[in-house]
Amino acid sequence: MTLSPLGAESLDRGFGPLAGYRERLADRGALHGVDELFADADSVRPEQAFLAEAIESMALPGLLAARAETRRLVNDDGIRYGVWDGASRRDRSWRMDPLPVVLGHAEWTQLERGIQQRAALLDALHEDFYGDRQLLRRGVIPAEVVIGHPGFLRQVDGIKSRGGLVLGAHDLGRDVEGNWRVLADRTSAPSGAGYSMANRRITTRVLAGLHRSTELERLRGFFHTMSAAVRDVAPASAEVPRVVLLSPGAMSETAYDQSFLASLLGFPLAEADDLTLRDGKVWLRAAGRLEPVDVVLRRVDPEYCDPLDLRSDSQLGLPGLVEATRRGFVTVANPLGAQVLENPGLAPFLSAASKALLGEELLLQSAPSWWCGDPDARRHVLDRLDKLVLRPLSRGVADPAMYGPELSAEELATLRRRIEAEPWAWVGQEPIALSTTPVVTPTGLQPGRLVLRSFWVTRDGERHVMPGGLARVNTEMSSIHVSSSAGAVAKDVWVLAGETEEAGWAEWAGRAQPSLVPVRPPAIVAPRVADNLFWIGRYTERAECAARLLRVADDLVEDHSTRPGTPGEAAMRAMVDAAAAITMVLPEAGQPPRQHVRRMVADASQPGTVAWAAERLNESSQRVRDQLSYDIWHVLSRLERTIGHIPSEDQQLQPQIYDMLESLLAVAGVISESMVRDESWGFLDGGLRLERAQFTVALLLTTLAQERPPIIDGQVTEAVLEVGESIITHRRRTVAGEGPVWPVHSAVSLLLLDKGNPRSVSFCVDRLVEDLRLIGDEVLVAKAEALAAELARVDLVDVCAGDRSALADVLIGVRSTLHSVSDELSRRRFRRKAAQHTMPFNWGGM
Repeated sequence: MTLSPLGAESLDRGFGPLAGYRERLADRGALHGVDELFADADSVRPEQAFLAEAIESMALPGLLAARAETRRLVNDDGIRYGVWDGASRRDRSWRMDPLPVVLGHAEWTQLERGIQQRAALLDALHEDFYGDRQLLRRGVIPAEVVIGHPGFLRQVDGIKSRGGLVLGAHDLGRDVEGNWRVLADRTSAPSGAGYSMANRRITTRVLAGLHRSTELERLRGFFHTMSAAVRDVAPASAEVPRVVLLSPGAMSETAYDQSFLASLLGFPLAEADDLTLRDGKVWLRAAGRLEPVDVVLRRVDPEYCDPLDLRSDSQLGLPGLVEATRRGFVTVANPLGAQVLENPGLAPFLSAASKALLGEELLLQSAPSWWCGDPDARRHVLDRLDKLVLRPLSRGVADPAMYGPELSAEELATLRRRIEAEPWAWVGQEPIALSTTPVVTPTGLQPGRLVLRSFWVTRDGERHVMPGGLARVNTEMSSIHVSSSAGAVAKDVWVLAGETEEAGWAEWAGRAQPSLVPVRPPAIVAPRVADNLFWIGRYTERAECAARLLRVADDLVEDHSTRPGTPGEAAMRAMVDAAAAITMVLPEAGQPPRQHVRRMVADASQPGTVAWAAERLNESSQRVRDQLSYDIWHVLSRLERTIGHIPSEDQQLQPQIYDMLESLLAVAGVISESMVRDESWGFLDGGLRLERAQFTVALLLTTLAQERPPIIDGQVTEAVLEVGESIITHRRRTVAGEGPVWPVHSAVSLLLLDKGNPRSVSFCVDRLVEDLRLIGDEVLVAKAEALAAELARVDLVDVCAGDRSALADVLIGVRSTLHSVSDELSRRRFRRKAAQHTMPFNWGGM
């Protein structure tokens, strides 16, 4: 379909985003393929017409607004991708373009068939490689390509994996004629499915009108199928299968993808520390309890999964996992030996393998490839070394693919010597031009090279393909290398629907209802998860309490710092000194109160500050992302932006403190209104109650437990009540005659003893008792109940009389008990496994 007359006229006159994009397409250089949007220089592809019209109607200002909104939503959702810089890792925001890649229904149907066939072929190859190896015996595939590949794990040879390859992915790109080619197969622990859904969530908000008006294949059903497929491969003895998603941890570059996928599938995210092996079986562990695990959906590279049978220095795996799979006690998805299928050395032989195993011509071909272990193929590769892509059989960061057209003469000579020294270890591939797709930039639409990662799962022998996938685009047209780690931009992929909504509902209506299964007890909370939930509660409250204290202190500094010798200045110093004692951020030599308060608020590098606690809150939340509501990331993102904006010395600090408090209150609200009151809640709320109680005790101890002249004491007391959000109640009760007359009596009553005040120590201790009951620790419940009874016996008049030493004694005793409960809870519930070490064994001494 050509553009409408108005669109064509705007292009002819050089107006509109598409006109500029068409001009840039003409400057793509020598190596380029087709364009996803334009069929030729003058016409838009029929299935892209609606997108082209939307682009023209938005114009450049609208496109840039969509780009900015996309970035904001990415930050609000906390979508991150880790990038390694030498030995260190840093998180950066997910890079995403607002415009989707659109695939027509007919084209997608054809591509889907090719993906399904290739998935079936890879599954058959896996079974053959770890079974009879008929293809190797018959010479269909050279044995060196398989047995010599690091992904072929002899330790798992002969293990029959229930369900075979449960899931997989392929990186696809178009050749110069527009045909889809497979650039790489991902069968070990494919990543990106979670990012695909995250992309869709963004585009539905940024392009809401366009999304609503377009009939698209939806993604949600694919994740339901994946969840069912993974549960289906559990050992037959598992009545209600328990699945965990095994993650390398928060330091993984795709940690967001893993946690979001776990949430979509409904599986707990587990690390090696959360699991143990007993009697040949895998268990999810908690303090004094174990829960059997039937399926491990892994995102840990296979060689790291078992330090006993595989890589001995791994801290990411579970000793004995290989043997547990061999005995059929647990299913690992995908099987540990599946990485051999990612071998680029298989590409030249897949057509023959398809005929041998499936009796079919291969529908979805790889890029033309030559294995250098074959003399004729090696000569061909060496003769065209500067025109090919050279891939080592083993994919890795230390030895990535090398692009001949981008290498210098010296680099080509070095590469030639490496190939001649180990020809069996190299594969030459024809570079794929890759299609281009528009990316929004400040100067207009820029063409970028497109790689599409498609995903599939196997259930009941059928391959189900995600309708779309994860698109990655490199806007550097001088390079054909496209990867997220190299800075590629992600895009959502829209597959146009080919059936009506009614037909889709009819299909669902015809399906059998799922059978009922027994309801089992709630899942246990692993020590790592409990520890992080506990500290989410503590850091949330620590940041909020410190912010409240410093808001009052800063207000006093603004009013009284220039009035030395006055009662107000004395009250100010009392509150600033209290803040320093509680946060343990002491003033630097000669530092005025204003700068000291500012540092206690905004210095993220200093433990004890508001900013430091907020950053630790974010880190702890990232470690248990699958446990928290999606809504919390919007709030944490806003908090992060607030912390990053430090007012200059001549600006007031109060607006930033208020913004911090607003975000922290929102965090507490989201948590409170979204978490079920189960064991997880007990750990999180228990941390919050302990932190608030300890802060309030410290506040009273550093302020009201010290006797001062009445005029100063009154101002300090009012400041303390304001920090404790109890000043209004104090005034109302005093006027109505419902509370103590003396302000210090009222403050101690409200903040220490009042069981109805959420800010009081007594209230927090009562809630702590409830939290410890949810956790199921009766020893600590008894200890907390004893503390509650002790507080109930405190005589207000006695502790506030005289020099207030009695009040100090009570507070010190309460503080000691609270610290004891916290320490004992950590010892009893958060104990991690010891570091794993493989014991060397002297076989020669036998």
